[in-house]
Amino acid sequence: MKPADRRGPNVALLATVALALGHLGWVALHPRGADADWLVQTFSLGVLYASALTCWYAARSTSETAPPWRWMTLALGLYAVSDTLYALLEWRGGSVPSSAVLDALYLGFYVLFIRACLALPRQPLRRAEAWRLTLDVGIVVGSLGVLLWYGALASLLGAAQASLIGILINLAYPVLGLCALGLLLTVIRRHDRTELKESLLALGLTTFVIGDTLYLSIDAKGGFTSGIPEELLWTCGALLFAVAAWNSNRAAPLGPSLTAVVHVTAQVTQPLYALAPYLGLAACFALTLTTHGQVTLAAHGALWGTAGVTLLVAARQIAALRDNAALTAQLAALNASLEHRVVARTAEVERGRAQLEARARELAWQAQHDSLTGLPNRAGFLSALGEAVEEQEQKGQEAAALAVLFLDLDGFKGVNDTLGHTVGDQLLIKVAARLRGALLPDEFTARLGGDEFMVLTSQPPQARAQQVLDLFAPPFDLGGRPVRISASVGVSVYPDSGRDAESLYMHADVAMYEAKRSGKGAARVFVAQTTQALRPRTELEDRLRGALERGEFRLYYQPIHDVAWQVVALEALLRWDSPELGLLSPGQFLPVIHESGLDGELGDWVLNEACAQLARWHAVGHGGLRMAVNIFPAQFGSATFAQTVKTALARHGLTGAALELEVTGTLLSGCEAHPADMMCALHASGIRWSLSGFGVQTSALSPLLKLPLGVLKLDRRVIGALDGPLDGQEQARRAVGAIAALAGALGLSVVAEGIETRAQWAAVTDLGCAYSQGFWLGHPQNVAKTADRLGRAPGHLPDSKPVVPS
Repeated sequence: MKPADRRGPNVALLATVALALGHLGWVALHPRGADADWLVQTFSLGVLYASALTCWYAARSTSETAPPWRWMTLALGLYAVSDTLYALLEWRGGSVPSSAVLDALYLGFYVLFIRACLALPRQPLRRAEAWRLTLDVGIVVGSLGVLLWYGALASLLGAAQASLIGILINLAYPVLGLCALGLLLTVIRRHDRTELKESLLALGLTTFVIGDTLYLSIDAKGGFTSGIPEELLWTCGALLFAVAAWNSNRAAPLGPSLTAVVHVTAQVTQPLYALAPYLGLAACFALTLTTHGQVTLAAHGALWGTAGVTLLVAARQIAALRDNAALTAQLAALNASLEHRVVARTAEVERGRAQLEARARELAWQAQHDSLTGLPNRAGFLSALGEAVEEQEQKGQEAAALAVLFLDLDGFKGVNDTLGHTVGDQLLIKVAARLRGALLPDEFTARLGGDEFMVLTSQPPQARAQQVLDLFAPPFDLGGRPVRISASVGVSVYPDSGRDAESLYMHADVAMYEAKRSGKGAARVFVAQTTQALRPRTELEDRLRGALERGEFRLYYQPIHDVAWQVVALEALLRWDSPELGLLSPGQFLPVIHESGLDGELGDWVLNEACAQLARWHAVGHGGLRMAVNIFPAQFGSATFAQTVKTALARHGLTGAALELEVTGTLLSGCEAHPADMMCALHASGIRWSLSGFGVQTSALSPLLKLPLGVLKLDRRVIGALDGPLDGQEQARRAVGAIAALAGALGLSVVAEGIETRAQWAAVTDLGCAYSQGFWLGHPQNVAKTADRLGRAPGHLPDSKPVVPS
């Protein structure tokens, strides 16, 4: 109800309260007299009419509560009219003659009140609950009837001058009143919680019943006249009705004090309603004890009434026991059903667990195997290679030779293009079958993806490589069509070609490219850096001086992934494709370049070539790709380096956000003249600076605080310890977690370098590294292979679709 609509109910309630107080004050302060009776009657009648008006306003509030309050308005209005007629008759004649019409009007109040109770909303109950409630109400009403009988009704029946009709009319008042009260209590007890308005209605009706009963008792003795204090009972009842009506359409919350009163009232009335049957029985027994030995109509009626109430209590207990037994049976049935469901659910969970375990085993197998050929995949091979290297380190000189054979089919693309991919898949299956059938004890073979295979062997590497090549001499029968194909094999040997799985893998790849370059269908063994170091220094320097002009340098690109497996950046890595020495990695020639002062021009070439290639990739749809370029010492110390970078970006139409410049901690500590200003100038252009080798090569905080670094690249040795020896795994996890937390606090991104296994990737991702890089994710590859990778659908797991160089 709107505030403006609350004015009417508020005024009506205030009028009721004021008139009730006036009635109470006049009765308390003024003696009875003829001159004062009319004023007392005015107060009493005013309370009735004002209360009826309040109920009328309540009926207008909402459609849900309107019906009961309409009937209450009629009931109070009828009672007020009856009292008005009574007062007029008394005023004209000095006394009121017995009138059946007037009694009918008074009794109509109870009839209309019963109709209002029937219109109140009530909660549906189970049959057993309804019987118990009916018996409870019968006990309460019966107890009140016993008390009223003894207090007043028995004397009315015993009056000799009363006629039969008069007696029946007199009995109709308490009987209808008790019926109305019992019905109202039934409605109240049907609710989960007691409503204040219903409790007020019950109290008001009780005062009316008591008032009418006292009136009958006093009138039977001929002593009733208007203005006596007993009339305050009707005034009090009408006031309670008005408060109940006002409370029913209250929209605004009550104040703290009234809320506390309502709360306390609910706490008191709720247990009272529950205890009312037993309190009524106790009151009847008390009355019976006090009247023991009396031979009167009142005493006999109280005795028989108490017996009837006792029977009702017994019936109520029997009903409760039967209901409890039924509920116990239902509970037992529910418990049995629940146990059955638990057993069924447990069996279902066990089946689900078994299915999950089977699925987990299947996924574990799939994670380590190629779905087409059934051979182990790259992850499985790297795991086996890592175990073999660890075994070699433990056995030392007593260990057998260990070699890695990297196979790439020659001309496989032509088979796919001319005969179709289905035939190409059949060829890969046939190749895998030959390799598997030719395996010697303790050997391991795998398919890396595409047309690349690996063999791990302890046999003499060159002889075993030739045996593998001989497997391709016979043609492959593909559905009745003979197909001849050869393979190029690169060989790396432990420890000459490397002392760890990553080096052996990479160097076998390098040797395979040398085998392809030498004419295909051949095998080449990787020439280790130690062998190259035996060459005269001057010879290596002489070849390097003209290598850039002769176009012998190449850029390979290694992907950097985010946690969603998207390729977000590429790191440009330098390779020297020497006609005499083959394809060399940076570790084999960069020291000579740095010491000879040749790195300035070469570094500028790397920067320009990387920008040019990135621009081409941007043009074909990879616009969000970034390029990471390693900076040479001569570049970093040059006064014109910032301008060189900006010129390269402008030449190829790139923004600074597309470029990331990578430096080492050693480089930062070795250049003190102008690095901060130069780095800040390039940073202002959107270029990001990354610091590599953090955690082992570099761990000082000073560069992080003073220089505009944006990326930390964790050293591969820290990453390798994550699934290394058990005693170092926890320390490695703590180190990675601490560095990731430090980087996050400083607003830096973290790239985990050297990811070789899925376990390492899972660990760094869980510890907060946003980006990852390593052989397990993707080897450095030439432009063609990198473009092929960028064209694939994003999100491929290396386990299911490994990416390796060819």
